[in-house]
Amino acid sequence: MDRLECVGIVGVGLIGATVGMALRQRAVAGQVVGVDIDAQAIAAAREVGALDAGGTDLSVLRAADLVIVAVPPDGVVGAAVQAAAHMKRESVLTDVASTKAEIVRALDDRLAARVHYIGGHPMAGSEGRGARMADPALLLGRPFLLTPTEHTDPAAVSVMTEVAERLGMLPVLLSPDDHDDLVAQVSHLPYLLAVAAVGAATDRAIGIGGPAFSGLGRVARSPVALWVQICRSNRAAIKRSLGQFRRELDRLERALDGEEALETLLQRSRRRAPVDGAPLDKPHESVT
Repeated sequence: MDRLECVGIVGVGLIGATVGMALRQRAVAGQVVGVDIDAQAIAAAREVGALDAGGTDLSVLRAADLVIVAVPPDGVVGAAVQAAAHMKRESVLTDVASTKAEIVRALDDRLAARVHYIGGHPMAGSEGRGARMADPALLLGRPFLLTPTEHTDPAAVSVMTEVAERLGMLPVLLSPDDHDDLVAQVSHLPYLLAVAAVGAATDRAIGIGGPAFSGLGRVARSPVALWVQICRSNRAAIKRSLGQFRRELDRLERALDGEEALETLLQRSRRRAPVDGAPLDKPHESVT
C-alpha cells in the first residue's frame, strides 16, 4: 500500500487523537483531517498534532481514502452512515468500538452500496479522556483487531492490515462474535473486576493501597458513560466471563480451605499471565 492521500477521523477524543498523531508521525497519510461535534475538541486535536485540518462538518471527509469512526459504541452506526454519505465511493471505513457484533451487522447492511466497511478495534487506551491525553505510544506493539465478514471487500482487509502494521500494531483477524467473546474476557471483565475490587475495599484500606491496588484504581477510573455502553452491548459475553471468574474464585476459596492445592493454582496463573509488551504468537492469523 502506498501512503494514503487523506485519512479522516470522526471523533477526536483519546483514541481518535492518538490514532491521528500516529498516522501523522509515521507518515501513513499525506493529510489527516478530523470532524467532531465539539469545535474545542478539534482545536485540542490540532494543538497536539493529531490533525492537519478539521471542523464540525462531515464535508471535511470528502477527500478521505480511509475514515476511522472513533465515537462511543452507541453512536458508531449513526456516525458511520452519515460519514459514508460524504465519502468517495469505494473508499474504506472502519471504527474502533470495543464491541463489534451488533455494529458490524448493522453496517454490513447499510454501507455496502457506498463504501468498503470493516470493523476494527485497537486494543489500546488509558483512563484519560480527550485529545490532550493522546499518546501514540499507547498503540505500539498492541493488537489491532479486525472483524471481516463474508460481506467484507478484501481490499478493506488489506488496507487496514497494512495501516495497523504501519501504526506499529499487530493486526489480528476475528469474526465479530469471536471478538466480543474474547474481548469480554481480557478487557471488559478486567474493568468490572477493578470496579468490584475498589468497591469491596474499605476507606481505610484504599488509603494504604500499594501499586497493585493503584493499578486497579486506574482501570476503575475509566469513563463510566463509555463503559455503560460497552457492558450493555456485550452483556451476554460479559456474563459468561463473570461466570467463569466465579468458578475460579470458588477454586481459590477451596484452596484456602485446603481442599485444592493453592500453590498449583497460583503457579498455573503465573505461567499463563501475559508479559506487557510481549509480541503475539500469531499476530496476522485469523483466530477462530
